[in-house]
Amino acid sequence: MKTKIHSSEKTTTILSRAITCGTLALAAFLLPVNRAAAQNSANADAVYNGYISAFVVQSGSNAFFARSLTDRTSLGMWGSAYCITAVEDAYDRTPNAATLTLLTNLLNTWHGKHTSDLSGDSWNDDLAWATIMLVRGYHITGNTAWLNDAKQAWNASYDRGWDSTYGGGIWEDMSRVPSAGKDGLSNWPFVISGCLIYQYTGDSTYLTKCQAIYAWARSHCFDTTSGRVWEGWNPSGQHGDDNAYNSGLLVNAANSLYQITGTAQYFNDAQLAATHVINKYAVLNESHVANGDFGGDQFYRGLSLFARQNNLWSTYSPWLQANCTAAWNNRRTDYNITWNVFTSPTTTGNVDSQEAVGCVVVQAVTQASSAAGVANGTYKIVDRNSGLGVNVKGNNTADGAIVQQYPYNGGANEQWTVTGLGGGKYKIIGVQSGRALEVLGSGTANGTGIDIRTYSGATNQQWSFTATSGGYYRLTPANATGTGLDVQHSATTSGTPLQIWSYNGGNSQQWSLQAP
Repeated sequence: MKTKIHSSEKTTTILSRAITCGTLALAAFLLPVNRAAAQNSANADAVYNGYISAFVVQSGSNAFFARSLTDRTSLGMWGSAYCITAVEDAYDRTPNAATLTLLTNLLNTWHGKHTSDLSGDSWNDDLAWATIMLVRGYHITGNTAWLNDAKQAWNASYDRGWDSTYGGGIWEDMSRVPSAGKDGLSNWPFVISGCLIYQYTGDSTYLTKCQAIYAWARSHCFDTTSGRVWEGWNPSGQHGDDNAYNSGLLVNAANSLYQITGTAQYFNDAQLAATHVINKYAVLNESHVANGDFGGDQFYRGLSLFARQNNLWSTYSPWLQANCTAAWNNRRTDYNITWNVFTSPTTTGNVDSQEAVGCVVVQAVTQASSAAGVANGTYKIVDRNSGLGVNVKGNNTADGAIVQQYPYNGGANEQWTVTGLGGGKYKIIGVQSGRALEVLGSGTANGTGIDIRTYSGATNQQWSFTATSGGYYRLTPANATGTGLDVQHSATTSGTPLQIWSYNGGNSQQWSLQAP
């Protein structure tokens, strides 16, 4: 059996896997299984809380992920980052103070141990996991140190890893050039994190590089006919397993670029790769039998984002729910965790923290997605960042009136009637004016303003609601699919105009619908 583990920091689990899959699974050393329905928030909470109880070691503000239930030493740099990302998923599903405190402590402890310069690690995919963790950490906490560290790690990998050999692409391991080749693992994750960095900074060099990285990986590691994603490429050609690990990374990378650019090829690639995996596996089993003991989490995360951000939840929810149910029904009930073989009961023996990360992620991202969709009705629309409502400036009812944020006071100029149009699209009509919320001039560029105008059915007057977390939504105009309704400069002051901006998940781009 080939494992994905490839450096001294990556815990070797071949022997323990052979034992737990064989002797323990056949012997009567399994906890009883509760086969209750798996799709509810309480179960998602139970899995997350059990995972934290099982694997996080805390002393004051010092917190880190242990390697396993029996080995309480800290995971290495990249493994810690990998597990911390699951905590970020849990926070996105249900933001709360306790998870935020834990995440902050995990990030601070990780940073104190590994510093902001990660270039001493020769594996570029190791830096990729750290980069994704850091940039998402910045999004949640607002700590600019994490964004700066993410940029440093991303740039270090790109500068040393990208060259013209084989026509481009990023090397897997700088200590084994050229024998290591250029793999999906050293390319797809940098598209994901690079797109996030671009959306937070507006630095177009990241987007340009991400597009080039994606183009190389697509031409070398992706079968555009079948949807299969190859692990990597070297002078002998495509090689490696057909596994959900790499497929999930492609889905996430392609969707990230689609959300920014609106280019149909990216959407089509994500859909093709997702379909390939879903048709192969009713329930993921170790991501792939030859790919080590983790990795399915990448597919769950990528598929959920693709579903949420493109109004495809009804298409993919049955498959995600089936995997959630399988994980829950085969969990061990002391911690409510499941090893990364969702198709058989989890051993009561030792379990690695990375091995159980998939059960946390699938519950978190499926519960986040399942909230998509809104009911027709009249609402006040409130920004998550400022707590202020969508308001027509000066009670103006004329075409072209400016839309801003303002403290809600019950005025009709602050109330909006949301009506479904089919296909996941809605019109949003001001109660006072009878006019539609729209993107000014059908613009698609970042910074285009928002006004009201007589409803005509134009795409700049049609909006989709995509659940983010905690009862909030991203509002996306149909004419600019990669953007979201946004408050200029993320301001919290009254009277700040609204605009569209490339969606980055910031709180100024998340909105709640509340009874007026």
